[in-house]
Order: sequence, then structure tokens, then C-alpha cells
Amino acid sequence: MRRAYVIGSGPNGLAAAIVLAQAGLDVEVFEAEAEPGGATRTLPLTLPGFLHDFGSAVHPLAAGSPFFATLPLADYGLEWIHGQAPLAHPLDDGTAVVLERDLADAEKELGADGKSWRRLVQPVVDHWDQFTQDSLGPLVRIPSHPLLMARFGLAALQPAQTMAANHFAGQRARALFAGLAGHSFLSFDRPLSAAVGLVLGAAAHAVGWPIPRGGRFWRGSPGVKPR
Repeated sequence: MRRAYVIGSGPNGLAAAIVLAQAGLDVEVFEAEAEPGGATRTLPLTLPGFLHDFGSAVHPLAAGSPFFATLPLADYGLEWIHGQAPLAHPLDDGTAVVLERDLADAEKELGADGKSWRRLVQPVVDHWDQFTQDSLGPLVRIPSHPLLMARFGLAALQPAQTMAANHFAGQRARALFAGLAGHSFLSFDRPLSAAVGLVLGAAAHAVGWPIPRGGRFWRGSPGVKPR
């Protein structure tokens, strides 16, 4: 039997191990820490009885992942918990701008910039499944939905600072988008820094920004041996 070794048991490593095992390989996953999961682990970091997310706390791209959707995660105790709104961005004046789950509500919340926000994200929101198949899948093939990806790319290739200035007149919408784009860890004047902000913003409407509850390490794939 062909053999594969995966270094690291974060979500990417485990996803790779599952795909390889499903293809018939004998897979071993190596993890330096005592618990699998990488940055998605929950650990007792402070006082006894208090559990904390070690890395990410909300997982929109996990809830909206076409690959994870093929796995029976609910059978292993995973539940997605949604708040009343996916996120809020605090402002210097003590108020906050909220990104509502419903796109129509978000348009109202953003006032004069609401229509611009809708125009930017609605194509991705309306075609989320097709978008994620192309954007979260292998990059070695021609997109299955080239027009959708081209429209997204025109905005995503821009620096976040440029895109926000061109599309939003008010500080509230610009601040909200800055908070989203900051997840890219790129400077706002760098090309492609707008991409992550657009994806996370669209995900808030398409699948939400849920928090995971429950779940346990899946050892059910034949051939996957964690070490």
C-alpha cells in the first residue's frame, strides 16, 4: 500500500490526511503537541474550569467549506453556534458598526454605503457554493465559474485602502471593511489585501460567522493513524 505522512494536525493537515486516506493511501499524521487541532484547539489557558480558543474563535470558512460539508462532522458532536449578528466593529466614539447576517439588513445598517456594500458582496453571497469550489479548491485548474471569479478578482486584487476609498464614502463602512481586511495580515496599501475582507464579509451573509461547540477528533478514516 502507498504510504503518506502529514506533518501537523491542524484543520489543513487533517483535511489532507482524510483526502489521502479516501484515495486508498496509508496515512500517518504527526503532531508535536499533546492534542490535535492546531490553532483550532480549546485549552485551559488561565483559571481552572475556564476553556479558551487557542487560535481562531469563529470559523466562517469552516462552516462554508465545500470539503468539510462532505464530512459527517455533526455525527461527531460538532454544532455551529450563531449569534444575532456575525460581527461588530467598535469605533473611537464609543459606538460600533454591525454587519448583519441578512444582506438587506446590512444595507440599512451601513446607510449611504449600504448599496455599495451589496454590489460588492452579493454576487459571491448568491453563488457561495460555486465561489468556494473555485476559491477554496486546488489552484491548478481553470475556474469552473470564470465570470464570477473575474468579477470578484477585479475588487480583490486592489489594496484594501484603495478599494474602501473608491466604494465607501463614510467612516463606518470603511472601518468595518478595515476590520475584515485586517485578517489578511497584509498592509492595507498592498495589492490583494482587499481579498480576505471581501471573502469574510460575503461569508457573514452566506454562512455566518459561527462558533463551534462540541466535536471530537475524528479517527474514523481508514488508514489515518495520528501520532
